[in-house]
This record gives sequence, structure tokens and C-alpha cells, in this order.
Amino acid sequence: MPNHEPVHEHPFLNQLNHEDLVAILPYVDEHEHADGSLLLARGEVSDSLHIILSGTVETHIEHENDISLAKLGRGRFFGEWSCLAGEPVHAEYRADENLRTLSVSRPGMVILMDRCPPFRDRIIEIMMRHIRTRNEQIWSKAGKIPTTLRQLDETRELRLGSLAGGSRIMQGLRQQIDVLASKDEPVCIIGEKGVGKFHIACEIHYRSDRSLHPILSVAADSYDAQAWEMTVRAAAGGTIIIEQSDLMPADLLHRLIRSANKSRIIMTGQTMPDVIARHIMVAPLRLRSEDIPALVYAWLIKSGIPSPEESISEEALRMLSMYPYPDDNIDGLHRILKKALARSGGKSISSLHLRFDRVREPGTRPTIGLALGSGSVRGAAHVGIMKVLEEEQIPIDLIAGSSVGAFIGALYAGGQPISAFERVLPTVRWRQLLDLTLPPKAFVDNRRMIRFLESYIGPAHFEDLPIPFAVTAADAATGEGCILNTGPVSAAVCASTAIPGVMKPVRYNHRLLIDGGVVHPVPVQLAKCMGADIVIAADLGTSSYAKRDPKNFVVSILNTLEIMSDNILREELQLADVVLNPQLNIQVNTFKSSTAYIREGVRATREMVTAIKRLIHRSMAERE
Repeated sequence: MPNHEPVHEHPFLNQLNHEDLVAILPYVDEHEHADGSLLLARGEVSDSLHIILSGTVETHIEHENDISLAKLGRGRFFGEWSCLAGEPVHAEYRADENLRTLSVSRPGMVILMDRCPPFRDRIIEIMMRHIRTRNEQIWSKAGKIPTTLRQLDETRELRLGSLAGGSRIMQGLRQQIDVLASKDEPVCIIGEKGVGKFHIACEIHYRSDRSLHPILSVAADSYDAQAWEMTVRAAAGGTIIIEQSDLMPADLLHRLIRSANKSRIIMTGQTMPDVIARHIMVAPLRLRSEDIPALVYAWLIKSGIPSPEESISEEALRMLSMYPYPDDNIDGLHRILKKALARSGGKSISSLHLRFDRVREPGTRPTIGLALGSGSVRGAAHVGIMKVLEEEQIPIDLIAGSSVGAFIGALYAGGQPISAFERVLPTVRWRQLLDLTLPPKAFVDNRRMIRFLESYIGPAHFEDLPIPFAVTAADAATGEGCILNTGPVSAAVCASTAIPGVMKPVRYNHRLLIDGGVVHPVPVQLAKCMGADIVIAADLGTSSYAKRDPKNFVVSILNTLEIMSDNILREELQLADVVLNPQLNIQVNTFKSSTAYIREGVRATREMVTAIKRLIHRSMAERE
């Protein structure tokens, strides 16, 4: 550094003590520049921060006409962000008159920021002002420059990717985004973890008239008043995303919205915060499984796979589409794909490469779920399965039930002992569960089942049960699967067991519902969704030779339903960790044969006990 000017005349350096000054001097140099000389070219990466000592610097952006953005005078900086982040500058810097600058290399800049708080605060302010000034100048003088918009769009695509998926839900979501992009009022984006709330907030910003202004985010769980003020100044005219807004006190959230100045506020959270604002509900991935192939292909492309359709098998795609992603939705899908791609060694991903393990603490026992499915009176075999698991001290942490599996599961989750099942089931008669009704809509009504169930477990609601429990049913109007896990248990079981064409649909939570076996013959997905690390599934389907000529209309419908559900069942069972297959070829449609069914359930489970225990131990070892 030249000796003709004392060090204390340089801005900020005169605030350092002798020790700090000695530390930074090796990284500082002084320069003189002739009028009009190019200091930094657009696209160049600056290796230093430049402080103006005298003269001025003019910044330009290239367009059809050269646009002057700003003039910088004594004490101002340029090249600071490029120096810190290693990114190219977005404008060119020229000496407007004879100019003297002080250059500070990256190590010196770090030392100066560390040892001179006024410099650190000033450079943060300068960086924010540069961002805002540049965007405002471009907006007012050049309008929406197509090349600039394209560069911003490419940056966004690189960082977040496009909103993939063509389902009815995604089409509706895109329409909502377009509507909200034309508004300025606050908006809340509500949904489970990992559904893409932040991505959607960015889409609203980038499709709006604010797209050339900054978009910044703050997290409610790390809110700081001073940081908020700086964010508001930096984002003026743009958008501020408040993440996890439902964790923030309502009065504070109201104050932040009012203090946003010219910025738009977009909030995200898992529940609606206590504010008046328009909102978007983002559906979890399990409710839009038809979007999963598009999400898979988008992730593979982003991971550098040139031909995504050839890089994953159809069977693997089907399995990925069946899994409910209970923890973190799209993030969970990406985590599974990342591990599968590594296992495939860069070759095509097959179903053998997929692992659906959930994230849990090392060394902890896996959560074990039981998926009890359809099968009419053959459901008594479920009792034999649970009996062996109890005897072998294999815990049942949760139960998912469908059709008769919902009936048996509700009684067990409600606290009924195995001995009660063994004693009562062989004595049950259909007239205790059903009432005759008038055709043509149905032949029987199963509302008597409510009284039967409540005679054992009382008028329990799902949250009252000792074991977490949920059931599946199907919407009679749309055929969509429904998860029932709130409200009265007995009414939900009635819905899950209402055989279409035989029993009247059951109205539950303002929907007409029918037998869950239509959509989930064995509800493995539901068990995974409830939090099971290991799912033990009970497949009570009869073999093809056991489906003989029906003796009556009811048996004909039951046979038809079982044949229809075979394909669904095979795919969903791929998600199960253990599948139990009792051999139930007895052609009896009364509960009198319950003892034989229970005995067969015991036999099939005993054969798998060693495998189940080995799976549990291996799962624990993998987390240690």
C-alpha cells in the first residue's frame, strides 16, 4: 500500500486498532483509474471489494440501449457480493472521472467484517440498497426486459424446478396461483411438511408484477426484530415469505404484515394462522399419487439423468405411487429416489432398489403396524394373527383396518382380549349386525353393527382407543378412498364394511361411504401413513379355485369384489414388510367357522415369527 497517504485517512480502516490494522494491511491495496476505464465487466467475478476514496463510479446494464443504473461516490462499495459469494456481477462498473479506490481481497474483507462492526453493518446495508436500486432502475427504465426475465426464470428453474404433475388437484393449484399472482393482499399456503409450500410461494411471486423485485424469507421460529427491519428494507416492492407462520403469535404476525411497507406477505404453515388472509390448501402427496411419475422424472432430470423414462422401471414407479409419504411428502420421495439411484449404481432403478424406511432416532425400536383387510367372515383369521404376536411379545403399535379388518381391528384396539374373540365370534349371527331393507338400492342395512360394537367398546371415538387405529372406506359417488380416523369408531366401521350392492351406503362426515375393501383390500398404505416402520399385512383372499359357482346373489357380489380387488391388492402388498397368507379355502359365509379361521391365522403367523423378529432386530441395528 503506498506510503503517500496515511492509513487513518481511509474509510473504516481508521477505526481499527493497531493489532487489527496489522492483520488487514497485507490484503489492502490502493489504485488510480482514468476516466471511462472499465473496472468490472458484466459477468466477471471480482476477487476484491472496492472502496471509493475519491471520484465516482457509474454502473451500467446492457440492453438495446445502455442503461445507467447508479453513480457511486466516496465511501461507497462495489464488487462486494461477487467477492463474498464468487458469483459474477450483473452490471458493468466504469470510472466516471479520475478515480481512486481501495481494494480489499476476500480474506481482508472477512477480517474487516469481523473486526469492524460499523463496516459489517454498512456493507450489509449497501448490499441491500444495491439489490433494491438495481431492480427499481431496471423496472422503471427498461420495463420487463425479456432477456432479464428469461435469466430469472432459468435461475428459478435451476433452484426449485417446475411444479410437476398434471392431476386435477395440480391443475386447480396452478389456477389458484395465477389468481393470487394478480393480487397484492397477504396469502397463506397451508399443508403438511414437504408438500412444496415454499415453492408455491415463489411461483406466486415469479408470476406477479413483483417478479423483478427481491423475494426474501424469514422463519417464524428464529424471528429477530432487527433482522426483520433489514428484510423489509431489502425486499421493498417484492415479496417476503414468513415460513412456519402458524408458530408465530397472532399479534406479532399482524404487526409484521402491517410493517411490510411496499412488500407482499406470503405465509406458509401446517395450519392456518390467526390472521385474515386468502389461503391455499396444498394436498399431501398421498392424495395426488397420479403426480408421482412426473415428480420422479423431474427429479431424475435435475439429478443429471438424460433419459428419465428409461432410468426407472414401471414396477418401481407403481410402488412409488402407492407409498403414502407420511413424514415429508415430496422431500420423502426425493430421499427415497436418492438412495435408490445410489443402490442402482447409475443403472435403471428397479423395485428392488427402493426402501421405504422412515426417519427415526438411531437404536430405537421400529414402530410396528398391523394391516387387517377384507374377507368377510374369514376375518376371524385376524384374531389368530394377533394371538401369536401377543404370545411372541411382538408389539402392535397401530392398526389399520378395511372392511372386516376394520370390525376386528376396532374391537382389539378398543381393548378386547383375544379370549373374548375366541369365545364370542363363533356365536355371532348376521341378524345381530344387519337389518333387511327394501331394494333396489340395497338388501340390508348394517346399522345394527353400531350397537354390537358399542356393547364391547362403548361409544368410543378414535382418539379414545388404547391402540392408534384408523379405517378405510370408499366414496360411493366418486370411488375415491377415504381415511377415517376421527369421530365415532362404530359409525366408521359401519362405513368400511358396507358391501356395495348389498348394504346401504353409510353417511359419515357428510359423505356417502361404502366398503373400504373396494379401494384398499389390505390397507398397507394407511398403516405406513399412520407411522409404521414395519407393516405386517394379513392377506385373507381366497385362491382362484376356491371361488366356485355362487349359491346366491350375495355370494356372487362378494366373489366379484374379490376378483376386482386382486390387482389392487397385489400392488399394495408390495409395500408391506411381512405378508401373512392363511389358507382359507372353506366356503362358509357364517361366523360358525370362526374357530377354524382363527386356528389357520395362528398357523400362518407362527411360520413367520422368526422372520418378523429378524426384521425388527435388523431395523434397529441399521439405526445404531
